[in-house]
Parts: sequence; C-alpha cells; structure tokens
Amino acid sequence: MLANIKGFWKVCRYGDLYMVLAALAAQSINISVGFCQGFSAVLLPQYSLEYPSISYEQSSWIASLGVISNPIGALLGGMMVDAVGRRLLLQSIVLPNLIGWLVIAFSETYVFLCIGRFITGFTIGMSTVSYIYVAEITTPEKRGVLSALGPGLVSTGIFIVYSLGAFIHWRKVAAICAGVSLLTPFLMYFVPESPLWLASKGQMKEAYNAMFWLRQNNSTAQQELMEFTKDRKEQQMNFKQKLALFKRKNVLKPFVLLIVFFIFQEMSGIYIILYYAVDFFKSVGTSVNEFTASIIVGGVRVFMGAVGACLINSFRRKTLAAVSGLLLGIAMLGAAVCDSLNGPPLVKLGCVLLHVSFSMVGFLQLPWIMSGELYPQDIRGVMSGATSCCAYVLIFFNIKTYPKLENLLTSNGTLYLFGFCAMIGAAYCFLFLPETKGKTLTEIMRQFDDDNKNEKDLEAGYKSDKGCSIEGRPVQRRHSAGAAVSLEKSEDFKLWKPEESNKTDTHCD
Repeated sequence: MLANIKGFWKVCRYGDLYMVLAALAAQSINISVGFCQGFSAVLLPQYSLEYPSISYEQSSWIASLGVISNPIGALLGGMMVDAVGRRLLLQSIVLPNLIGWLVIAFSETYVFLCIGRFITGFTIGMSTVSYIYVAEITTPEKRGVLSALGPGLVSTGIFIVYSLGAFIHWRKVAAICAGVSLLTPFLMYFVPESPLWLASKGQMKEAYNAMFWLRQNNSTAQQELMEFTKDRKEQQMNFKQKLALFKRKNVLKPFVLLIVFFIFQEMSGIYIILYYAVDFFKSVGTSVNEFTASIIVGGVRVFMGAVGACLINSFRRKTLAAVSGLLLGIAMLGAAVCDSLNGPPLVKLGCVLLHVSFSMVGFLQLPWIMSGELYPQDIRGVMSGATSCCAYVLIFFNIKTYPKLENLLTSNGTLYLFGFCAMIGAAYCFLFLPETKGKTLTEIMRQFDDDNKNEKDLEAGYKSDKGCSIEGRPVQRRHSAGAAVSLEKSEDFKLWKPEESNKTDTHCD
C-alpha cells in the first residue's frame, strides 16, 4: 500500500498526472467506438424477433453498414486533423456520433436503421485521431501504456452495450449511447491542444502553455519545444512537392507493414466474434445462452485489455504481437478440432474465450497504436487516416462476407481458417514488425530511413568536434516528441518563453 501511495505521489509531483488525464480524455472517444462495434451483436437478435421476415442479407447489411462508413470517416479525419488540430477534431466527432444514435433510437423503418448505423460509423473512422494525440503528448516511457488505453476502452464500451442489450430494448440502448457521446467533447474542453501541432503551426506561446500544462515543469516544457522546433524549417511547397512526401521510404514502408498486419488481424476472426457475437455462439454451438456468452466475452475483453496495457510497457512490441497471434491461433484451432470431434460445448466456449483473451494482449491493439507512431510528423495525420481507412475497408469486407464464407466453409471450416491465418500472422510480426518500445518518435522514423547510418555518423562527428560543452554550448537531450537534436539558445525561442532560465555550466566527461 505504501509503495502505491509513493508511486502516485511521484506521478503527481513530476507532472505525469496531467499527461495521463489528457490521454484519458482523448481516449474516452473509444467508449463510443465500442458502442458502435458491439451494437449490432445485440440489435440483430432482437430485431429478427420483431421482424421475422428480415433476410440474412439484410441482417448482414445492418452489421456491415456500421463499418462501411469507417474508411470515409478515417479519410476525413486524416485530412482534417492537421488542419484544425487534434483537440478540435476529437470534440467535433460528437456530431455524427450523436446524430447517428438518435436516428437509430427513433427509426421506424429498416432504411432509417441502416442510415443511423452508417452515420455512427463515421465516429469509428475519425476516432483514430486519439492515438495521434496521445503519441504526441506523452513521453516515450508512458506512450505504450497510455496508447493501449484506447483498445481497452473500446472493450469497455462493447461490454457495456452487450450487458445493456441483454436486459433492455435496443432503442433504449441507442438512446444511452447517444447520451454517452457527449462525454469526450466535455472532457477535451479541460485539456490543451497537442503542443507539437501548435508548434508546427508557429503558435509557440500556445505550444509552451500546452506543454507546461502537460509537464507541470517550466524547464522541461521549454526544453522539449526547443528540441522539436530546432531543425524545423518553414517553407512553402507546391502540390507536386507535397505529393512527393508520400513517396518517401519512411512513409511507404510502414504503410505496407501495417496494412499486411491488419490483413492477418482481420483474417484471424477477431472482428467476426465482435460483430456477430450472439449469432457466432449460436452457430458454433455452446451450452451457454448466446447473450450470456457475449457478455462473458465482453468482460474478458475488458480484463485482458487491462492486462495488455500492462504488458505493453514490459515487453517488446513485436514479441507481444507474435506471441499473441500464435496463442490465439492455437486457441481457435482448438475450438475447430473440438467442433470436428463433437467435443463438449464448454470446451469450445473456453477456446473462443482464450482466442479473445490472447487477441487483447497484442494482436488487436498494436496495429492501431503503431499507426500513430510510425509516420513522420509532417504527414502523420494524413497517413494515419489513410492506414485506418484501409483497415476499415478490410474489416467491412470481412464482416460483409462472413455469412457467405460460413455457408461455403461451414462454421467449422471458418474456425480452421481463422486459426491458420492467426499463426501465419504471428510469424509475419516476428520477422517484419518494427520495434517501437521505449523509442522516441524520431528514433522510430530512423528505422525506415536509408541514411540512418550517415545521420548517426554526423551526430558522432558533431559531438566529437564540440568536445566538452560549456555555458551556452549545445547539449543532446531526449524528449517526448522524439527529437534528439542539439539545444542552443535561439532568438525565436526568446519570443515565447515566459522567463529567462538561469544559466548553468554544463560539463561532460
């Protein structure tokens, strides 16, 4: 108990508490994402009882329309996030979220229900800006665990909507989801804009105020902003030059790596269980009530999401992804073998729960987290949006075609397919996934640069030329934004720093 109190005191003292609060405010949007993703699992069984004439094809459209607008939302978010800022975009997501849920709650026809599902899908697509915001306001040591809060809160939203759907009518569930959509804009009102975005727009005074709020330390805030702005050059670029930014190796390589990761993620069956939870358990055959089983899955996701957030700060990213993929693949193959041998239904349920559990410790959340880490600052918003757009297209294709895939392969065949794809994905992660744990954003970028070795040689030569630093000389520092550059006094910095720092002699061995 005493150790916990001391740990909490350190968080408060060194300013980490404010950084955590800002990250929680941004990640709160993922509760609504969980509502959107889990709603079809409780809507379809109730809606089918109310309207028995609804076809299998119409049911699949209700589920998939909550996904088909995700890519559009991701693209819009990616284009807007660098223009209007991370904070304002997170607050603006309330519009499609609130409108969509209200349309669902008051829908009288199948068409309006589909329209409401389509509108709420924009929320999921635009919500990926939360990962960018968290990546930019956190230190390298805290970035992993605070980014992992996103998938954990998604699981929390899914668990809540599963639980509500088991006891109350789907219209009332939609009304509750509409009310919760107001949470994120309310919380974001009290936290600052990303200081890195403000600095990139030349708003240095506002950037300092935001960084000071997050760090609660004057010298740390000044230092981090000085390092970030040191090598930034303001220049006007024409359309052709801007387009060339997307052809760089440090943009294309992480994009391809993440898309392939997402392909294996979708083919492992993670989102099938999520969107078709009740129908999935009915098709595979378990002795537990389908609604009860879906609630159990939601609870397991919440618990394992918390476990995954703890593990992500203790183990390498690629290790977590590979082990997670391997174990969830084995679990799904276990369910398939049990189904083939007509084994006990509880064993099948246990294997599916293990599949869900293992997915939450790496395979599900890591590609979303890394989409906010792997891209350069100048086009991070656009590329993160483009990556999310492609991922949501894959999810839509997966959700829409699952009923036909099940008819073609049978439920047993789909279990085998999911299991083998997960194991292949585990091998891919181990062999090709870049490592980002404990690294600054700039260090991550350098993994994809052809001139990485030359840059290191230049830095080594620079340090040897300068020798031991004295008063007024540059010093090398690390900071949350990822820059590892030389610090020196600049006229621009004097325009916005609140007070002159005390000059101190700095020596090196």
